[in-house]
Amino acid sequence: MTTPYTIVALSTPPGTSGLAVVRVSGPACADVVRQCLRRTAWTPRVLHAAAFYEPVHGHGATDNPRNHASDEPLDRLAFHMLPGPGSPTGEDVLELFPHGNPLLVETILRALLRVPGTRLAEPGEFTRRAFEHGRIDLVQAEGLGALVHAQSLAALRNARRLLEGELSGRLRGLRDRLLDLSARLELDADFAEEEADPDYASWRPRVAEARAEVEGLLRGFERGQTWNRAPRAVLYGPPNAGKSSLVNALTGRDRLLVSDVAGTTRDFVDVPWRLAGGPAHLVDTAGLGTAVDALDALAMERTRAQLAEADLKIFVFDGAPDELTGNPELARLAAHADVRVLTKGDLRGALQGDGRAEGWFMVSSRTGAGLDALSAELERRLSPAGAPDGADEGAVAVTERQRAALETARDRLLAGERHLDGKPAVEILAFEVREACLALRELLGDVTADDVLHRLFAGFCIGK
Repeated sequence: MTTPYTIVALSTPPGTSGLAVVRVSGPACADVVRQCLRRTAWTPRVLHAAAFYEPVHGHGATDNPRNHASDEPLDRLAFHMLPGPGSPTGEDVLELFPHGNPLLVETILRALLRVPGTRLAEPGEFTRRAFEHGRIDLVQAEGLGALVHAQSLAALRNARRLLEGELSGRLRGLRDRLLDLSARLELDADFAEEEADPDYASWRPRVAEARAEVEGLLRGFERGQTWNRAPRAVLYGPPNAGKSSLVNALTGRDRLLVSDVAGTTRDFVDVPWRLAGGPAHLVDTAGLGTAVDALDALAMERTRAQLAEADLKIFVFDGAPDELTGNPELARLAAHADVRVLTKGDLRGALQGDGRAEGWFMVSSRTGAGLDALSAELERRLSPAGAPDGADEGAVAVTERQRAALETARDRLLAGERHLDGKPAVEILAFEVREACLALRELLGDVTADDVLHRLFAGFCIGK
């Protein structure tokens, strides 16, 4: 077997920083420590400090040591060595922590690549080596990718649980139960002529239970898709109701043009809003009412289109709630809102207590009165499901590859259940269960085509 190259990469984002992390994985780690750090002994897994030098390298056929570099250190840094097979990649791993000057980091990377047997890592190659050495399975590898790209606290929590193997454990348990059933079915098929009747009654609940569990995992996938998408809260209402002023007040920035002239906003404006649970968007829209011209009508159509895609609908009105009774169209718009807000409370003198009355939030964008209560409600409603207290059904699948494998397993188990209705040959049911097992094994990475692995890990950043 050919000795693999030792891979080298910067694992922190490029740019100036206090410290950087340079990762090395493979059989040449010990050579790097001897030649670049001038150490012949070290305590594994303990942080050490050392000067980093240009490496000593071979010369000529006899490979006699010949150092062309000066003895001036490039940097004084901390490092630690993680010996395989217990390291994150399953092979020797060296992590260096130089100062985060881009020129210095580049010089250190060039020096590392002069050590024989080293090369730059490809995207995701550290994670791929961890998978190939059995340190993680494919679902955990995808959990690492999800952790890097998570856009909300709920997504972060789920990614961490994936990386810790929570979903993998459920999948392995399901796979093992199906393997047991498959073995029993294969045995029944082999000895069908020696038995009076196959035990169809005992097979159905086992197949149905496995199918229900897979369907639960698929529902979890659908729930999880909302966690990495910033939710959109659309503010709508009649012209000049104070929607733009409210967006400015909530975000703390004069992002939108505000005027006393009705119809100032002629198109929707998407404003990013940072919440404790992750990013969100407030969408200011053109006022709804009677169109005065073709442009006004087009602006209202765009407002309705935004409402059709909204995660949260916020009706904004600058009058009193009883004024809606005389306007059926506005009353209908208010009835379809998730949150209803009365603005310009400072002008009407209507704010009392916590700024809420009869299902409405009463606020003043000018003075800030009532905004805290409204912000807290929007935060609660826009936070992804499962984020506040973690009371959910466990880690969920996050990638299209995982979804496709789960759907295949579900379809095969459904086919098996349908065959049971007609009391089929045992071989047919055994085939369907075996195919469901194969889908779960592919999901975990027990059997995976190399081109699938290449596509998966190519999406990771270099250094992961």
